[in-house]
Amino acid sequence: MTSTITEEVPKTLPKQQLLHELSQTVFEYMDPSFRFHLSLHLPSLRSIERRTHLHIDKLFFYDNEINVNETMYKLSIDLKYEIEKPPSRISGTVYRDVDEFGFETITEDYMMNGDVFINNYRVSIAVEFGRLRLEDEASVLMETIKKKEPPEFKSILKLTITPKDGEPRIYKSSEIVTIYEGMKMLIAAIFGSRTVIWTVEYMQIWTRSLRWIVSGVKPFARNIQLLRQYSVNSNSLRLICHPTSFPLKNLRLELTYHVLDQEVLLDAENVLFYSCSTTWNVSLMSQLVKISHLKVQIFRISKYVFADLMHFWLQHEKPVGTNPSKWQWDHPQYYPFPMVTQYTMIMLTDE
Repeated sequence: MTSTITEEVPKTLPKQQLLHELSQTVFEYMDPSFRFHLSLHLPSLRSIERRTHLHIDKLFFYDNEINVNETMYKLSIDLKYEIEKPPSRISGTVYRDVDEFGFETITEDYMMNGDVFINNYRVSIAVEFGRLRLEDEASVLMETIKKKEPPEFKSILKLTITPKDGEPRIYKSSEIVTIYEGMKMLIAAIFGSRTVIWTVEYMQIWTRSLRWIVSGVKPFARNIQLLRQYSVNSNSLRLICHPTSFPLKNLRLELTYHVLDQEVLLDAENVLFYSCSTTWNVSLMSQLVKISHLKVQIFRISKYVFADLMHFWLQHEKPVGTNPSKWQWDHPQYYPFPMVTQYTMIMLTDE
């Protein structure tokens, strides 16, 4: 009896599938900014790029700027008056939105679908209310001017992409003329409609209102710093990051009463507080001592607060370490103290 052994020859992949897989491999090892550039200019590659895993080392968000690793995406407005610039008005290149009268305006409360409000309260309302109450000459002049017809001017939105090593690329739009709408479109074009999880090693958020994606998979990010946030809502990070990002590995933010009972903060492995405008008292320290992270660090503690805080912490049998440092005021003309001794307290709260 004879038996026949047949060898199964693997079939060749269809040409289209082979090109697709090769494109994914190339995209995965490509610099993110060049990858975005290709997919935005070659629509045939766009869907492939969004189905390919993306890894970003550093991602920083500002009101008018995004930094992806070493590449900066910055929005500005070129403002030009038809006849002559009226008094007290700005012109040329500006980095904040302007109203119909040519004055800088606050757009943090203009929320669109998908946007995430990082703060616990709407700062722009408080700022606008405070500005209107000012009785100085500039404020009175501004309100007087606004009673007249708005001046005619042209505004062009400009996107400048600046890589670490290379010439800036500039794109202009006369249809979308506000920075906040431009940011919305830019973020959607780069990060929106992704079908696979993407990774951000370190994320900084400097804006109180993040213009965020409406559709697509959100990033896996476990090391996050929230800056320029006095009354931050760390729970809002759940609307920004993929669910598997939590609990966070490292969370850094300003220390205030409002943050010490937030779930995202309480679940994080390590918390790094910076103390800029914190009012220290027994109530705040009592709340602080209740948290149970592996490690809590507090930056920028003045020597006047340091002794009380350390005494309070040790009273509760919590180990603590210190790292004295010098911290120079950024604007010494406004702060008469030339040098202030600051401390970093490293408080190990794990029992």
